[in-house]
Amino acid sequence: MEEKTASDDEKRHQSIPKERLIINEGTDEQIECFGYRRHIPRTVLFAILGVVTLGFIFLVFRWKPNWEIRAMFERCSMEAADVLLVRDFHLRWHKTSVQNEPIELPPEKRRRRDDKPCFINGNPTVKVTVENSDVGESIEYVSNDIVPDRNRNYAQPSGGHELLRFFNFQKVMYVWDRELALFYRIGGLEENVPCSDFYHRFTGFNEIQQTNRRKVYGKNEIYIELKSIPLVIVQEALNPFYVFQVYSVCLWIFGYNYIIFSVAIVVMSLISIMVTVYNTRKQATTLRKMVKTDSRVRVLRGGNPHDDENVFELIPEADLVPGDVIQIPQRGCQMGCDAVLISGNCIVNESLLTGESVPITKTPLPNPPAPVDSPPMMFNPENHKRHTLFCGTQVIQSRRIGRRTVRAVVIRTGFATTKGLLVRSILFPKPMDFKLYRDAMRFILVLAAVAFVGFVYVITIKILHHALPKDIVLKALDIFTIAVSPALPAALTIGMVFAQQRLKKANIYCISPQRINVSGMLDLICFDKTGTLTADHLELLAVSPINRDQFMLINDPSTIPFGPFTAGMATCHSLTVIDGEIRGDPLDLQMFESIKWNLKEPMESDNTGFSNFMPTVVMDNSDTVCTPGQEKGKILLPPLHQIGVIRQFTFSSNLKRMSVITQTLGSNGLDVFVKGAPEVVASLCLENSIPDNFTEVLREHTMNGLRVLALAWKPLGQNVTYEQAQGLERGDIECDLQLLGLLIMQNTLKPETTAVIGELTNADIRSVMVTGDNLLTAIHVARQCGMVAQSEVVIEVSVTPPTRDNQTKVTYTINQVMNASSLHPSPSHEFSSKNPEEVALTMEDFHGGSYNGSTYHFAMDGKTFQALQEYVPHLIPKIAVKATVFARMSPDQKAQLVEVFQDLQYYVGMCGDGANDCGALKRAHAGISLSEAEASVASPFTSGTQNIECVSRLIKEGRAALVASFGVFKYMALYSMIQFTSVIIMNTIDSFPSDFMFMYWDIAITTLVALLVARNHAYPRIVSKKPLTSLMSPPLLFSVLANTFLQFAVQVGGYFILTAQPWFVPLVKDREDISNSYCFEATSIFFVSSFQYITVAFLFSKGPPFRKPIYTNVLFFAALVVLTIFTTIMMFVPMDGLNKRAELVVMERYYYGIIIALVVFHFFLALILESVVADTRFVKNYLTCRKCRGKNKQKKYDVIIDEITNDAEWPPITTQAIKAQRMNSSDNQNRGGAYKRNTTDL
Repeated sequence: MEEKTASDDEKRHQSIPKERLIINEGTDEQIECFGYRRHIPRTVLFAILGVVTLGFIFLVFRWKPNWEIRAMFERCSMEAADVLLVRDFHLRWHKTSVQNEPIELPPEKRRRRDDKPCFINGNPTVKVTVENSDVGESIEYVSNDIVPDRNRNYAQPSGGHELLRFFNFQKVMYVWDRELALFYRIGGLEENVPCSDFYHRFTGFNEIQQTNRRKVYGKNEIYIELKSIPLVIVQEALNPFYVFQVYSVCLWIFGYNYIIFSVAIVVMSLISIMVTVYNTRKQATTLRKMVKTDSRVRVLRGGNPHDDENVFELIPEADLVPGDVIQIPQRGCQMGCDAVLISGNCIVNESLLTGESVPITKTPLPNPPAPVDSPPMMFNPENHKRHTLFCGTQVIQSRRIGRRTVRAVVIRTGFATTKGLLVRSILFPKPMDFKLYRDAMRFILVLAAVAFVGFVYVITIKILHHALPKDIVLKALDIFTIAVSPALPAALTIGMVFAQQRLKKANIYCISPQRINVSGMLDLICFDKTGTLTADHLELLAVSPINRDQFMLINDPSTIPFGPFTAGMATCHSLTVIDGEIRGDPLDLQMFESIKWNLKEPMESDNTGFSNFMPTVVMDNSDTVCTPGQEKGKILLPPLHQIGVIRQFTFSSNLKRMSVITQTLGSNGLDVFVKGAPEVVASLCLENSIPDNFTEVLREHTMNGLRVLALAWKPLGQNVTYEQAQGLERGDIECDLQLLGLLIMQNTLKPETTAVIGELTNADIRSVMVTGDNLLTAIHVARQCGMVAQSEVVIEVSVTPPTRDNQTKVTYTINQVMNASSLHPSPSHEFSSKNPEEVALTMEDFHGGSYNGSTYHFAMDGKTFQALQEYVPHLIPKIAVKATVFARMSPDQKAQLVEVFQDLQYYVGMCGDGANDCGALKRAHAGISLSEAEASVASPFTSGTQNIECVSRLIKEGRAALVASFGVFKYMALYSMIQFTSVIIMNTIDSFPSDFMFMYWDIAITTLVALLVARNHAYPRIVSKKPLTSLMSPPLLFSVLANTFLQFAVQVGGYFILTAQPWFVPLVKDREDISNSYCFEATSIFFVSSFQYITVAFLFSKGPPFRKPIYTNVLFFAALVVLTIFTTIMMFVPMDGLNKRAELVVMERYYYGIIIALVVFHFFLALILESVVADTRFVKNYLTCRKCRGKNKQKKYDVIIDEITNDAEWPPITTQAIKAQRMNSSDNQNRGGAYKRNTTDL
């Protein structure tokens, strides 16, 4: 029956020829592929059209590859396609060819990997999205029974390998699966490879095997192509903007003989092209130098894997392939590939990836024996990153364990590596904010529609005036060059260019400039705690060992007699010696230095006294004594206590703990020490070792903002040997422990934190804490820094998962209000003076409906956040809009939280130290990494200053850039409309602007404005008012439309005033002169429109509250003043030479005064429209018909806040929790502390 089902699935699957396929579905690298094959008759037809149109049709195809494919190719199934039309995640179209070559796939790649396994009737399936022109789109779940075995060899036809069908897209290779009839991505060994394979299967390749694998995986190099300069120039010149410029210049030169103006435009375009080519070439060269490597590496060849001397060969790093076994030098190296460690330890600096330069210890990949009835442990780079050496990171040193050298198995090479992915993100960046670009294109379409109306009008007027055909064609075509400005999309980047320069001066570096505009829209900032809000280095305040079931408080750990607690502090860390200095995690360093022990990393040849090699040995500091009566003479004595670290299980963010296996010199038994989050460690301990007041003591410490770690221990006994210890897994030793005590550390706020949080709060920008620390500690810090005011209530959210008898239960518990005024709490940790009864009374007021809904905050831990997502996701929006503290959050949960806020339509910023925040930093609209590494690529922004002032600075500069970009955009739109109006009026009387007039408008005024308008610095304060975030927003649309009609009215009014003058003489058309610029009408329109350009430039260069006043932009303000004075002088002080060149007619002086009056009237009316009317509620609601359409423009989070504010039953506070809170608080206050303070040494 099963065989029949599988056969039916296979027939059904193969019966649908797939014409559309989605690969990497649901990820940022999702691509949609459509199959096409060449259609000969269409190809011939469009080749002829290309010749007829002088290549213009091919130029269009270059800009629109989807048009080319659909025009010259026909749709077909994927299997028959020789070219693919690809649409990427950002909806951009690309074309790529399908290749066929005689290449044999490695065994591990001979099937399609399951990205998203599903189950139908208990059978594993593969999800495939397909489309057929006959049956439409469908989702197929193809049984894995029809998928060939991953290790099955392909059948080879006589005469060689079968043809491998594949295509390359953005440096990634996709291979055709003949069984499933789809393409899948060729990666490395990062998925579907059991951990055991790295030890037993990949034992070295010979040269032939390596060469065959290289045909599939490619060379291990991140190759940056440097195109020739002529080619780059041609490619840049084929940009639509410059093609439009060529069209315009040809029209002006051959139609109007405007040589000077045309040459000026050509020169400016050439300068722009050369600057772009120079920057492009420079960036490519810099990137190429950064990624280029000529290193050589020792690789294991097939043979005896235990004989280091005979089987290792030195080869170029570029020749490596996935599966190669490489040797890591003792003195370290820079990794040129991604590799998983299988023997020895490595100390690695991963600042390239995380921005954090703290050395990290990498240990061998675990290789547990697979249970009989369970699948083997599969390798996953994310879960096993503590065992993975990533490309681009620096191995500081390696240490062998036993006789085998330090080895690693290559898992990814070239662009598939971690560094390769970063380089790919630079080579193929995300497009500029799509919404802004889309809005800009809408504006261009509107202008094109206006131009078409003008086009028809000019043709009609010229025909009525019996103009020559040449005159009709030239004047009509020129309308499009005037009304449609191809520089409009580029105007959106003006502000960010200057903002990026200012940010760099402020020690904030940006690798994604388009994010600068977005950073001006932020309305919620997520902050990591440790190293971000608080100081990087923890201060060990005290330790609290357990003595007779009671916690003792000791300020100086070095006074504690030797025992398990001291041994745990001496060994349970990841410190290492680099260049004679102990380095590692600051927390570990504080702990170790407090006991005043020494640490050494002996060589194998050193005599340490241990019977087996110990990678790390720690010893007490009692190795010297003074002889009686001789203060200067010292006798060297051996340390009283020496402990060797046999095995180390590094700290895991997911497990929230680390552990070590040790042996004390002179003891035959082994010991295990575990250090980590108190609640996690306590869950691994025997109940009888945990004091009854453990929860109270922990709560007391954390509520005072202290960082607490727990230390536990258990003896392994003499039954476990050194060799057996090397094979033990974490789960085997991290159980049945005995709790030793607590480590209490103080983490003070950075001086700048409170001021920045206050500034954001005053600006109505939400601040949220997302930390891996304890919940109560996080709440305390939130109160200290001002995220939660002292008068505000914190409600802890917890979730009880459903059981067979009970449904999911969500509990809302009021957290005690703490006094956060002191950064140095006393050992007794006195509670706030606020009476718990007051809290209860406040909550009664809340339920009575008089409670202000904005004065409470939700707080939760990562476990609750995960449970909310899994069991009650409908509550997440209501909780998220009021949640301020998220504790014990894993790196993945931080990224998920950012997405939750984004789904609520917040513009989210994330600020972290770059270590565990990488996912959230990259996922946020604007991620800011506090890192010393200037070139850190962990986030779009990197601050060299280690405090959160960079957040405030970035928001200010982002707002300034956004306002500047919108201002330039509005100016360019009005510039086109002013010139369009002038040309339409002149065409009506058979006139046209002169060469000089165009030069003055376009170069002297507009170019100068575009270059200088964005130089205004950011306003020094963040205000609560938000800048406009859309080009389609009512105020902006009203501003553009109102000013368009106003300038049109002023120009037309000026024309009619001119014609009413007694000395006015109408233009007498000269049919030989195509421009007829020398007339009263052209001169009057020239002066009026010149002042209009200056007016709108001034109006659209807004200052406060987002930028400093316009007069602070000295160059721009001076340029406007000079232009105004010079234009006035041209009117009142005629200059014969200039008038002759510009074709200006001298008019009566009083009429110039009329022009000035008209311009002043225009200025003040436009000022009122722009400054007063445009931003009113009347414009937003009525002129845009929003009210009559009933359209609600509120964001999701505002709607939810309104709902819960009006809901008197939200949140449903747990009454029992309030009573328990009162009792606990009163009891703690009466006792004055939950543990004894020790005044003497233990």
